[in-house]
Amino acid sequence: MNNATQNLAPFSPGTFRLEGHKLIDMLADYLEKAINRHEMPVLPWSAPEELTEIYSKCFDDGSEEPFSMFISKAIERFNHLHHPRYIGHQVTSPLPLVALAQLVTTLMNNGAAVYEMGPVAMAMEKNIIRYFSGLIGYDDNADGIFTHGGSAGNLTAMLAVRQVKSTHNVWEEGVVKGLRTGFMVTDQSHYSIARNVKIMGLGNDALIRMPFDDHFSMRSDLLEKYYEKALKRGILPAAVVANACSTATGSYDNLEEIAGFCSSHNLWLHVDAAHGAGALFSEKYRHLLKGIELADSVVIDFHKMMLVPGLNTLVMFRDGSRSYETFAQKASYLFKGQAEKEWYNSALRTLECTKSSLGFVAYTAFKYYDRAFFANYIDSRYDLTRSFYRMITGRPGFEAATEPGANIVCFRYNPGEIDNEVLNRLNASIRDRIMKDGSFYIVQTELDGKLWLRVTIINPLTTEEDMQLLLDTVEDVSSKFQ
Repeated sequence: MNNATQNLAPFSPGTFRLEGHKLIDMLADYLEKAINRHEMPVLPWSAPEELTEIYSKCFDDGSEEPFSMFISKAIERFNHLHHPRYIGHQVTSPLPLVALAQLVTTLMNNGAAVYEMGPVAMAMEKNIIRYFSGLIGYDDNADGIFTHGGSAGNLTAMLAVRQVKSTHNVWEEGVVKGLRTGFMVTDQSHYSIARNVKIMGLGNDALIRMPFDDHFSMRSDLLEKYYEKALKRGILPAAVVANACSTATGSYDNLEEIAGFCSSHNLWLHVDAAHGAGALFSEKYRHLLKGIELADSVVIDFHKMMLVPGLNTLVMFRDGSRSYETFAQKASYLFKGQAEKEWYNSALRTLECTKSSLGFVAYTAFKYYDRAFFANYIDSRYDLTRSFYRMITGRPGFEAATEPGANIVCFRYNPGEIDNEVLNRLNASIRDRIMKDGSFYIVQTELDGKLWLRVTIINPLTTEEDMQLLLDTVEDVSSKFQ
């Protein structure tokens, strides 16, 4: 066999077709078992060392194990997000048709940061941006860019804030002495917000930590007070970062009030709507986002409440020209002879020079599933969350941290007369046992020193019966630790 033939063998269309058909059959079988609640654990638990040992074999020498068997075993060991009792992290069970679109982008491997590398994706990105500009309530001056995940999206917007609101050209001159740029946030913001401030070299003092109320929403009535306090500390507030909704509790900040404050002080309003932007589709819950059209920038994760495979994030700018200011430098070998503000070369505006075809995947979702579909999905998940909250508050031995704003509930088992530290350990043990049993996948969070069990009702097929069974399971497991 000559070298050309040997190099061609892995690209055999016949082999791809054969293995592809097997793969789709396996994934379809998985879907059938997951959505119909067959005897399948949500997470088939293995200790990290155990699973690492299983996959420690056979790199350089290849493997005699058939590809289909390799994949089949892996599917069995995955965390099964399509199972209706997956109610853990804010990562969706993607629509199968949209997952197939992502398979196409993976094989085609077109980069979507430079137009000539990914023309189809860039054209689709532009139309998704227009679509969401209309949903938010922006005018024709708005623009946006796609990033791999909300953390990168938040950093992209916050870098634009620093450049626009600084008293000098930070990109060219760096951080200089004088008033430091500050960001007004709450501790309920996604951890990427605080991390990004430090990545930008602004230091911990640049985080102007706003209080939050009993519902874990920003105390917007105290913005003026904390603005003045920051100035006295040598921090010049540049922006308020609002939650829509928060990661831990699903609480929405009062965007309209915050926007009014920002307007009065010429501050940037950035809304982290990575999780909660789905309410844009809902007549019933759209009010939670009242004022979002006044935001200077908005981050939306399609891989959370829009049933798209991750990672897939859109960063929207009310004034689209602002999106170009952060990364103003040119890479001549990529952009020679092109105007700086040509939207179709998004590498000018993002951290990523090589970026997958995110727009193609998102476009597929909104091409084949209309607004009514997404409105029904959002309404049903938010409604079920409120129903679950009523189950909790109406059942002895359980309590909730706060009334839900979105589709997230923090609750815990509390039979009464137990020290808080003991109660924390009890609920941690309950969660650990349930997760390792595979009956449900839930997570935990800490609020004001109290550990809470946390669920995100994100799967379209989760029902009231599932949520009732969760409470029964928690109660049953708790008896083994008391």
